Amino acid sequence: MNACQPVLARLAALCLFCLLLVPYGCAEVAQSPPAAAAPAKANPAPVAPALPTAAPTTPWETRVSPASQQIPSFASLAPAVDRSIAYVSRKPAGTLAVDRPGATLTWGQLHQTLLAFRRALPELDRDPSALSKYFKWVPLDSDTLLTGYYEPEIEVSRTARGPYVWPIYRNPGPGAKRHSREAIDYQGALRGKGLEIGYAKDPIAVFFLHVQGSGKLRFVEDGSTEYALFAGNNGHRYVGVGRVMVNRGCFPEEEMSMQRIRRFLEENPAQIREYLTANPSYIFFKESQIPPVGAMGTPVTPHASVAVDPGFVPYGTLLAVDGDLPGFPGPAPERFTGFVMAQDTGCMRGNHFDLYLGPGDKAAHQAGLMKGTAKAYILMLR
Repeated sequence: MNACQPVLARLAALCLFCLLLVPYGCAEVAQSPPAAAAPAKANPAPVAPALPTAAPTTPWETRVSPASQQIPSFASLAPAVDRSIAYVSRKPAGTLAVDRPGATLTWGQLHQTLLAFRRALPELDRDPSALSKYFKWVPLDSDTLLTGYYEPEIEVSRTARGPYVWPIYRNPGPGAKRHSREAIDYQGALRGKGLEIGYAKDPIAVFFLHVQGSGKLRFVEDGSTEYALFAGNNGHRYVGVGRVMVNRGCFPEEEMSMQRIRRFLEENPAQIREYLTANPSYIFFKESQIPPVGAMGTPVTPHASVAVDPGFVPYGTLLAVDGDLPGFPGPAPERFTGFVMAQDTGCMRGNHFDLYLGPGDKAAHQAGLMKGTAKAYILMLR
């Protein structure tokens, strides 16, 4: 299992940040994609991210509100908090859970913190300053790397027709580990075996579905939807395509983002095969009507769940995050100040949080550009 593979089937099986961080190795370069499978017409070039702005000087706890977290109300966090409470309640109460400078909590103390926060949610809606009555916030000892992930949606056909020729495959079983991305996507290694869940018209979208690890499929025949959930991989080493493209001079490293990768490939369709197959790792899926879950074993919640390194902070930890999200649609960043819970994992190492942003164009835009620092705090009962 590669360094960016999930502990469980999770929405961000391979975080977008891995597009740049994972070291690369050259892959065999072959011919261009078939003409029938050319990508959809290029979208307008995305607005360049704004330069970092100065952090607000007022304390975060005086600025936190449902609006600052992009949620309807603090009470709407209750289901996410309940999932953390259920997870933490199964741990041995006297065993150490959180061990960061200034913040030491047993599982029992973390459980009590979450219960108190759950009870306080309606009061926080009336008066956010009530937080200081019950909790103290301990800053992490360094800035947090803040990235994001989202739920992609792809238009697919149940049968191969017209431009819909790029398969999304079920796991073929023991033979899965024999074939690379090149062999599967361009040499037909799995063709004709009845493994296709559906066919997309955009190979780049399929590739990013693999990067995310799961997503939603919308069938053109009737508009129905189902989830494609992570169901294994081919065992080949994951290669960061963004790093390959930077090192080959496609664009400068400071421009690296999901949007920049897509834009380059749409502007250079003859090179799609070269770069996508530079990553031989391949993801297989299974159909589901149930949304994907995080590594904690429960669904993740937009703007409330973060993927973490569980060796840095354990699942269930109650946190506050104060940092910038990329603007949408314009360049001006959005300040995010809110309460989040560690409920997922991926390729994070150390003080790196990956914020789940949910579905939709805004979530995709922000997740593709997020790569900044934030202040983060562990909440503890007074």
